[in-house]
Formats: sequence, structure tokens, C-alpha cells
Amino acid sequence: MSFYSVFRRKALLILLVAFALSCAGCASRQGEGTAPLTVASSAEGAPLPTQTVSDDAFEDYDDDDVSDISDPLEGWNRFWFKFNDVMLLHVIKPIYTGYTTVTPQPVRTGISNAFHNLQTPVRLVNCVLQGRFGEAWVEFGRFIVNTTAGFGGVFDVAKQSKPLIPVDNRDADFGQTLGVWGVGEGIYLVWPIAGPSTVRDTVGMVGDWAASPLFWTSDPVGPLQLEIAVAASLGFRFNDIGPVIDTYEALTKSAVEPYIAARDAYIKYRRAGVEKYRFKW
Repeated sequence: MSFYSVFRRKALLILLVAFALSCAGCASRQGEGTAPLTVASSAEGAPLPTQTVSDDAFEDYDDDDVSDISDPLEGWNRFWFKFNDVMLLHVIKPIYTGYTTVTPQPVRTGISNAFHNLQTPVRLVNCVLQGRFGEAWVEFGRFIVNTTAGFGGVFDVAKQSKPLIPVDNRDADFGQTLGVWGVGEGIYLVWPIAGPSTVRDTVGMVGDWAASPLFWTSDPVGPLQLEIAVAASLGFRFNDIGPVIDTYEALTKSAVEPYIAARDAYIKYRRAGVEKYRFKW
């Protein structure tokens, strides 16, 4: 296969998966002491559909002013918000219910652990780019331990030891990195399947996939590499979607205006993750 063909396939892989998957940024790892947030009213911050966050994740910025959100494509965004709502609750949820019925929890946990371990380079690179060198070192150490003693990350062996340097539950991503560097978030966007985002976070998804091992794997399966990589990514995301469904249902049942609640909560959450590490030039 020529260099041009390989490059073209790699570029297509990035664009397809960045568009198709909810890879946008600060999704907290499930199962590490974080419980899904229950939304009490539409005035409270509600978690975005692509993440599960802890109750204390919003404590520092529940009252943050988000009146400056740029949403010139609100009509477009609302259309895809409704589309995603139908897909999540009436298509994905029934399939996931059947999946959990036939797949034991330990198996699902192992799959989740393996994917989280596989994505270590994405978090590590972004920690370095944000100047979080201690956390990058912890990520590297966990990767070595879990890959070797944890059978490729299926078992989270490193979880048993508490690191000297605490690691933020919000995984570092390139959208956050751009914000830390001072790049503006741009307009608010809602993508089919992928859910809420901004221009900056959409570019960040592409950057994260450029750092993902699924993108840089050699070509062991020839022309099917693209299809297999996309299918594997979708499978991993689907395996972890249970808490996302629960959180999203809590949001839509409690909020007077679900679209506004999801939009405001997403922007608050992303801004908080950026401000925490923003470089002071």
C-alpha cells in the first residue's frame, strides 16, 4: 500500500470517528468513586449526554454565568438534540438493555478497563501539553502496571495503590488543552450521535484521535483496518453507555428546557476544566 493510500485512510479514520463518537473531552472514568448526578431542577447544572460526572463536579461553578454562550445555529442544534434524544432512548437504550442481560458485569468492567488503558497516550500527551507533568507520570505508571500485570488493562491493578499525585477525574483531552493555551471555544454545536460540543472541542476530537493507538496501529488487516478501528471504538463506547443513559434521563425528566439545560451544563463543565489549568501568560 502506497504512502498516499495509507495517509488518506488514516485521515479518513480521524474524521469519521471524530464525527461519529462522543470523544469530546472530559468524560470522567466510570467506577472510580463517581456517582451519576441527579438533576433536581432545571436551574442546576446538568451533565452532558456524553459524560458521567460526580455530584461535586459542579460545586464550584453551579452559578457561573453562561449568558455569553454563542449559539447562532440553535435551530440546527435543536434538531440534532432531538435526533440524539430519540436515538439514545428509543434505539440505543433497548439494545443496551439486551446487552447487559447477556453480558455479565465483570466482563463489561474488563472491557471498560481495557479501553481506558488503551487511551492512556491521549491523556498522557494532553497532560504534558498542559504542564501537568506529575499526572502524566502517574498515567504512564498506571499504563505500564495495567498493561503487564492487568493483562492488557482488562484488570485495573494500579487502582489498588493511591498515587502521591492526585489525578483529575476529568480526563485530559486536546479540546481542554487548546483552551488552556488560550484558544476560544467558538460557537456551540450539537453533532449527530456525538452530542454537545464547540468548535474548539470538535477540533480537539480530531487531535485526540491523532494520539489514539487505534489510529496509529500498523496495518495488520490490510484494507479493513479503517472499518475494524471504527467498529472497535463504537463497541467500547457502547459498553460504557449505561450511566450516560441514566444521567441523560434524569436531565430530560427534570429540566423545563432540556436543550438549554444540557447546553449550559456542557459549557460550564468544559470551562471549569479549562480554567483550572489555564496558562497565565
